[in-house]
Order: sequence, then C-alpha cells, then structure tokens
Amino acid sequence: MKNISNSRARMLGKKDVRSVFKALRIKDGLGDDLASLAGCGAVAPHPCKSTSGFDGSAEINADEFSYWYNKNRDGQIGNYLIYEVIDSEPTYRADDAVISRDFFCQIDVFSVQSFESKQLSDFLGRLEEKLLEKGFEVQMQSEDYEPDTRLYHQIIYISKMYI
Repeated sequence: MKNISNSRARMLGKKDVRSVFKALRIKDGLGDDLASLAGCGAVAPHPCKSTSGFDGSAEINADEFSYWYNKNRDGQIGNYLIYEVIDSEPTYRADDAVISRDFFCQIDVFSVQSFESKQLSDFLGRLEEKLLEKGFEVQMQSEDYEPDTRLYHQIIYISKMYI
C-alpha cells in the first residue's frame, strides 16, 4: 500500500474546495477571469458591485462572491471567502505506514448582508450542501459582525479523509 503524502492530501483537498466554489459560481479572486471586472477599491479586482451598501439592501447572488487562498483582504468591502489549509493529519497502521490523511481547512465568509437576511442564509446553506456533497464534514462556527470592516463574518471548519 502506498503512503499518501502530506502534499498530495493538501493538493486534493484544495482542489475539492475550489470545485465546490466553482459549482456555486464563486469567482477566483486571483484568477484571470476577474481581470476585466471592475473592483470596489480592492487590492485585486473582484466581482463586488459598487451597489453593495452597508444598509443590507444589496442582494447577494453566488456570482457576487469571490474567494481567495490564504489572503487577508484588509477589511475591504464586498462579499468574499478566504480559505486556508489548517492541517493534514495522518492515520497510521501498526507498521507506521500512513494509510490516510485527514485534510482540515478553514473557510471565512465575509458579507455586507446580515445573518438574518434570506440571501446570506440561503448562500451559506448552498455552500454547506455542496461541501457535504463533496464528502466534507462541515462545522459552522461563530457568526460575528465586525464593526471595523462593517462586514458579517462566518467561520466554517471542514475536513475530509484522503486515502
């Protein structure tokens, strides 16, 4: 039996996470597909429309979100996700061979919409559903409003075993 390496488990995990984002039409914040879109004062272009205001009146569609890998957005306004790998913990056989790795990842969802809004609630439900379909375990953590950024922030932990 071949041991699964740390780098392979992480590569597969990130690929699966990105495929969930793609299924929800969430744009890659660092990808070429955003180069032609107007930004909202962000460091890199993203699909946040300038009509997204602080009053919660803006409607969220999945294609209004962008995602970033392990990148701080410095409190910029808009709807976006940041994801990062936390760990890829091995499972050993008695002979010390690694037979699987549990991939752990954190997804931070930032939105101009309140958690009470149907739009954000529906979006988070669709995100959780797609992650579950892809075989991830999903833990929704704290829901916070960050007054300094004026954004709502949902922390999600996900994990999946790779053999």
